[in-house]
Amino acid sequence: MNEVTIALHTLYWPNTEADIVKAHSDVMNHFDLPVGYTVQQAPHGLWMDNVLEQCQTDIVCFFDIDCVPTNKQVIHDAIQYVARTKSFVGISQVSNHIKPCSHIFAAPAFFMIWRNTWLQMNKPTFAEQVRCDVGENVSYTAEMMGIKYKTLFPTHYCRQPEGERWFLHSYGEYGIGTHFEGGIFHLYQGRMPQNQELFKNTCAAIIDGTFTTDGMKDCREI
Repeated sequence: MNEVTIALHTLYWPNTEADIVKAHSDVMNHFDLPVGYTVQQAPHGLWMDNVLEQCQTDIVCFFDIDCVPTNKQVIHDAIQYVARTKSFVGISQVSNHIKPCSHIFAAPAFFMIWRNTWLQMNKPTFAEQVRCDVGENVSYTAEMMGIKYKTLFPTHYCRQPEGERWFLHSYGEYGIGTHFEGGIFHLYQGRMPQNQELFKNTCAAIIDGTFTTDGMKDCREI
């Protein structure tokens, strides 16, 4: 496979807790993953549109500020998939607040796409719309055009701190602090102080090699 170019991008708002930004940056540096950070109070989806519009790399990858890899292999595997299929991959999510509450799509917290495919799809927006959450419109567009894509399913989520849980349609459930197959950790509702310690502790464990899903709830056990 010919070498492909890739750019990683993360958005965070100016009022984001500094320790969260540092924890995210520390993990990315640990895995030698150079990230372009944008500090701006901008709508997430529109910012993603703008990044893809301006970026000139073959692959564009997005990480939320409260989403990190637990190993480097998961990034390598995602790059290989996207480069081979000329498609996209992201963590699985369902918009439980938007009917039909059953559409599993590639969510933007960790999302990697072949840029030319986005262009060929006529640049579908990542912005929220009446029928979809942030990023969901891209998956809907791909489905309508017959473009296959991949989602990483959740394996475990943290029992503590107590927080919301959501159904992933018929698959199972996920919640605050979810681990996805391959090695992606996403802290949902990271803006809440009671959840931030979980993220910082998880990042520290990733860096020192002690991260494990032991003690977390199996997403298939409802």
